[in-house]
Amino acid sequence: MEIKHRKLSTKGQLSIPKRFREMLNLHAGDEVILILKDDGIVIKPKVSHIGMLRGLLSEEIDLEKAKAFIEKERKEWRI
Repeated sequence: MEIKHRKLSTKGQLSIPKRFREMLNLHAGDEVILILKDDGIVIKPKVSHIGMLRGLLSEEIDLEKAKAFIEKERKEWRI
């Protein structure tokens, strides 16, 4: 895990470090999701559900792989 410190601007804005943007493939104009937790804020890239499903139907669907994918996605949202 990598930690960076940032200051809020007078308008309540902050910048995401370049390394973080590159790792998450974020670009100017991209949307993110802000999740308010008891101990802070989680920022996640907004993922297109259509984009996640692209290519899924190009081959036969393996039920176990589909279940594993859904469970993985659920765990990521439980931060």
